[in-house]
Amino acid sequence: MFEAMTHHAEARANQRGIPYSLVEAVLDHADIEVPVGDGCTVYRISKERLNDRDTRRQLGNLLDRAGKVAVICSDDGAVVTVMHDWGCQGRRYRGRA
Repeated sequence: MFEAMTHHAEARANQRGIPYSLVEAVLDHADIEVPVGDGCTVYRISKERLNDRDTRRQLGNLLDRAGKVAVICSDDGAVVTVMHDWGCQGRRYRGRA
Protein backbone atom coordinates (compact mmCIF):
# COMPACT_ATOMS: atom_id res chain seq x y z
CA MET A 1 0.00 0.00 0.00
CA PHE A 2 1.22 3.52 -0.65
CA GLU A 3 0.73 6.87 1.04
CA ALA A 4 -0.48 9.01 -1.87
CA MET A 5 -0.46 9.51 -5.61
CA THR A 6 0.86 12.78 -6.95
CA HIS A 7 -1.23 14.78 -9.39
CA HIS A 8 1.24 13.78 -12.10
CA ALA A 9 0.83 10.08 -11.29
CA GLU A 10 -2.97 10.35 -11.36
CA ALA A 11 -2.84 12.12 -14.73
CA ARG A 12 -0.43 9.58 -16.24
CA ALA A 13 -2.39 6.60 -14.91
CA ASN A 14 -5.54 8.05 -16.45
CA GLN A 15 -3.82 8.78 -19.78
CA ARG A 16 -2.31 5.31 -19.91
CA GLY A 17 -5.42 3.43 -18.81
CA ILE A 18 -3.86 2.07 -15.63
CA PRO A 19 -6.48 1.77 -12.87
CA TYR A 20 -5.77 2.51 -9.21
CA SER A 21 -6.36 -1.17 -8.37
CA LEU A 22 -3.55 -2.18 -10.75
CA VAL A 23 -1.14 0.30 -9.14
CA GLU A 24 -2.00 -1.16 -5.72
CA ALA A 25 -1.56 -4.72 -7.01
CA VAL A 26 1.88 -3.97 -8.44
CA LEU A 27 3.03 -2.36 -5.20
CA ASP A 28 1.61 -5.19 -3.09
CA HIS A 29 3.31 -7.95 -5.12
CA ALA A 30 6.43 -6.22 -6.47
CA ASP A 31 9.62 -8.21 -6.08
CA ILE A 32 11.83 -5.99 -8.24
CA GLU A 33 12.93 -2.69 -6.69
CA VAL A 34 15.43 -0.58 -8.60
CA PRO A 35 16.64 2.91 -7.58
CA VAL A 36 16.24 5.26 -10.55
CA GLY A 37 17.61 8.51 -9.13
CA ASP A 38 16.37 11.56 -7.22
CA GLY A 39 15.37 9.33 -4.31
CA CYS A 40 12.91 7.38 -6.46
CA THR A 41 12.53 3.63 -6.85
CA VAL A 42 10.73 1.67 -9.55
CA TYR A 43 8.62 -1.32 -8.48
CA ARG A 44 7.79 -4.19 -10.84
CA ILE A 45 6.56 -7.76 -10.67
CA SER A 46 8.87 -10.39 -12.15
CA LYS A 47 7.71 -13.19 -14.44
CA GLU A 48 8.68 -15.68 -11.75
CA ARG A 49 6.38 -14.00 -9.23
CA LEU A 50 3.56 -13.87 -11.80
CA ASN A 51 3.90 -17.64 -12.29
CA ASP A 52 3.51 -18.28 -8.56
CA ARG A 53 0.17 -19.98 -7.85
CA ASP A 54 -0.70 -17.79 -4.83
CA THR A 55 0.13 -14.58 -6.68
CA ARG A 56 -1.96 -15.67 -9.68
CA ARG A 57 -4.92 -16.32 -7.40
CA GLN A 58 -4.54 -12.99 -5.58
CA LEU A 59 -4.19 -10.91 -8.73
CA GLY A 60 -7.16 -12.51 -10.46
CA ASN A 61 -8.20 -10.52 -13.51
CA LEU A 62 -5.27 -8.09 -13.11
CA LEU A 63 -2.72 -10.85 -13.75
CA ASP A 64 -2.26 -10.19 -17.47
CA ARG A 65 -1.60 -6.48 -16.97
CA ALA A 66 0.36 -6.52 -13.70
CA GLY A 67 3.61 -7.70 -15.27
CA LYS A 68 3.54 -4.90 -17.82
CA VAL A 69 3.34 -1.95 -15.42
CA ALA A 70 6.10 -0.09 -13.58
CA VAL A 71 5.31 2.13 -10.60
CA ILE A 72 7.82 4.81 -9.58
CA CYS A 73 7.68 5.97 -5.96
CA SER A 74 9.58 8.67 -4.10
CA ASP A 75 11.45 7.93 -0.89
CA ASP A 76 8.52 9.30 1.17
CA GLY A 77 6.18 6.64 -0.27
CA ALA A 78 4.25 8.76 -2.77
CA VAL A 79 3.62 7.35 -6.24
CA VAL A 80 5.39 9.73 -8.63
CA THR A 81 4.32 8.15 -11.92
CA VAL A 82 3.13 4.93 -13.50
CA MET A 83 4.01 3.59 -16.91
CA HIS A 84 3.72 0.60 -19.19
CA ASP A 85 6.93 -1.39 -19.09
CA TRP A 86 7.46 -2.57 -22.64
CA GLY A 87 9.70 -1.78 -25.56
CA CYS A 88 12.79 0.38 -25.46
CA GLN A 89 10.94 3.17 -23.62
CA GLY A 90 10.95 1.16 -20.37
CA ARG A 91 14.58 0.06 -20.68
CA ARG A 92 15.82 2.36 -17.89
CA TYR A 93 13.51 0.70 -15.40
CA ARG A 94 14.27 -2.94 -16.25
CA GLY A 95 17.20 -3.39 -13.86
CA ARG A 96 17.35 -6.30 -11.49
CA ALA A 97 17.07 -6.10 -7.73
